[in-house]
Amino acid sequence: MRETVILLGIVVILAAGGCARRDPPPAAEEGGIDFERNSEFSGPALRVFVTLDDGREVSVNTTDDAVDSRSAVTPIPGHRARDWTFVKDVEEGTSVAYALVSWDDDNPADYLMAGWWAEFPNQHLPELSFRDSVQYALVDGPEIDTSNPPELPLEGQASYVGQAGGLYAYVPGSDWGDDEGAFVLDEYEGAITITADFAANTLRGCIGCVGDLVTRRAHFGVFLGDEVRDVRSIAAGYELHFGETPMNPNGTFEHTDVTVSHPERTIVQSEGHWGGSLSNIPDRSGNPRLAAGFSGAEFEESDGSVGSFVGTFVALSEPFRASGR
Repeated sequence: MRETVILLGIVVILAAGGCARRDPPPAAEEGGIDFERNSEFSGPALRVFVTLDDGREVSVNTTDDAVDSRSAVTPIPGHRARDWTFVKDVEEGTSVAYALVSWDDDNPADYLMAGWWAEFPNQHLPELSFRDSVQYALVDGPEIDTSNPPELPLEGQASYVGQAGGLYAYVPGSDWGDDEGAFVLDEYEGAITITADFAANTLRGCIGCVGDLVTRRAHFGVFLGDEVRDVRSIAAGYELHFGETPMNPNGTFEHTDVTVSHPERTIVQSEGHWGGSLSNIPDRSGNPRLAAGFSGAEFEESDGSVGSFVGTFVALSEPFRASGR
């Protein structure tokens, strides 16, 4: 399903403590996540780094490159949070990054970072073209470091609920009247639910099954602009369903069993990719206290509309969410 990708003109790279290339981004292609580290944090100093296709490592840090910083809300009990926007303009091009870090004030090594990176090769401020950029989604932290994997339970189940969000694009088809062909690229947020079956060694989940996806321009306004804003709340109503996915012994998971649905629109084709890591810190029940990772989906509707979602998620276990343990 390449039409959406061609219309977007976007390359998306997913990084769960690392990165993986999708160029152009066929959401159904496996192997889309490279589980390596992407951050260093010593509260509140942060460095974020990615490795580009040419092998060059690019990085930003809070001392030299932060242009904005705010206190933030974290779903993790007992943590505090802050986010940063970074801009770095060098000879090879411009880097724009956003990162939110949630950490334990008494133990800053207990942190989780989620964010986005956009690389603009051979582009310089103030002229930046989003369509000519390369984007990375980032989730990183010591508790999802594959060099220190979790001890997974051998039986039982666990439920996880949390936040999901990212970018979505939509090009309306014939049912949209005068808006047919209008290009929308905006940010979405919603809830993700995940069920882990440790006896079967599988996970499944959904974004949008609890509550609606909502539009919230939060992180990409610096280069998305307002011309493609979703003024009609197109994202509302969509659900991304993640089918039964095997857990790897090191706590990672990755699969292409992703389908998109909508109660009022007919989806004629959809495909996708999701994956991530389970925490190496147990909750009071002995299960991993959270799951963090990425999701992507592309779809086509009966009237010719096409769309895509790509983003990150962090979901907490029920005991951890309720008591912080």
